[in-house]
Amino acid sequence: MKPDLYICHTPYQVLVEVCRAFRAPCPPEMVLSACVPRADVLARRLEATGLFAGVRIFDEERCGNAFQNGFLRTLLFQRLAGRRNVEKYYGFSLDGAKYRDIYIHNDWSVLGRYLQDKGLPYILCEDTFASTCADGGHQLIVQQRALPRFALRRAFGYGYLYWGDWKKVKSIEAESLTGATVPFPKERLTECSHKAAFAALTREQKALLCGLFLTAPLPADCAGAVLLLTRDFVSEHLTDETTQRRMYKAVAEQYCAGGPLFVKAHPRDTSDYAALFPDAVVLDRTMPSEVLNFALPFRFARAVTVESTVLKAFEAADEKVSLTLDEALALPGV
Repeated sequence: MKPDLYICHTPYQVLVEVCRAFRAPCPPEMVLSACVPRADVLARRLEATGLFAGVRIFDEERCGNAFQNGFLRTLLFQRLAGRRNVEKYYGFSLDGAKYRDIYIHNDWSVLGRYLQDKGLPYILCEDTFASTCADGGHQLIVQQRALPRFALRRAFGYGYLYWGDWKKVKSIEAESLTGATVPFPKERLTECSHKAAFAALTREQKALLCGLFLTAPLPADCAGAVLLLTRDFVSEHLTDETTQRRMYKAVAEQYCAGGPLFVKAHPRDTSDYAALFPDAVVLDRTMPSEVLNFALPFRFARAVTVESTVLKAFEAADEKVSLTLDEALALPGV
C-alpha cells in the first residue's frame, strides 16, 4: 500500500498529522517546514516514535521562489521555473506516484506552489482549528476570486491559486460540514474533526504526544492556576516590542491574578517571558496549546488571550477570556 504524505508548517499541524498517523493503514511520511521552531529536534522526535516512514525538513526561506513577471512568461514558464528552483537549485523533489494522498495545510507556501508546479493533487487541511468555520467572510479567497480573468486562471493554470481554489485540489477538510463558512460547494468539503480526533486519543497516544512536545516536566498540582496565551503582534507590525510587553504585563495584572501564572507563547513569539514574568511557569512555545488538554493532572481556573483563535480548541480551563487588541491596549499601564 502506498503511504500518505503530510506537509506541516506549524506545531499545531504536526499535532493534527500525528493524530492522523495513529489511524493510517501504513506508516506515512512527513515534510516539516524549517519555519517550525527547532524543526530538527522535532523531526528526530517524530522519527523516534516509529509512526513515520521518514521525516524531511524543507527550508522554504533558503529555497526562495521563482515568480515570473508578465502574462506570457507566467503562463509559459512559471511551472518550469518553480520546479527547477526547488529541484535543481535547492535539491529537493517529490515523486507524486509514490503517495496515496498528499495533505497540506498551507498551500500558499513554497511547498504548496511546488505541488501545483508538478500538477500533484492534494488534500487541503485546516491551517488552524476550525479555520473553515470562521466568521468574517474568508476575505483572502474573495480577493483572490476578484483577480482579473480568475476563471481563466483556474482553467489554464495561470500563476498560483491558494486556499482550495486550485483546480486539482482533491478535497478541502473542514471541522464541521454544517458549520463550514468557506465559499465552496459542500461536495468539495470533507469533514475531518480535529476536536473528535483529540477526544479519541488513547492513554498511550496521549503519552506519546506529551513525549513529543513537552521538553520539561510540568508541575503536578497548581490549584487556581491561570494561563496566559500570547500572540506575536510585533511580527505582524501591529505594535512594537515595548508596547507588547507592557500590554501583556497589564493583561496579566488585570486578568491573571488569584493563582500561579503559566505563560504559553505563540510559536513565532520570541519575547523573553521568563524575564517579563520571573515568577511564572513559562511553557515551551513550540508546544501546541491543545496538548495541555491532556498533559496536566489539573485544570486552569482561567485561560486568557488577546485576539487569537487559540482558545477555540482549548478545554483545560474553567473560564476562557479573549480580549481584542484594542481592549488590551486600553488597559491601565499600557
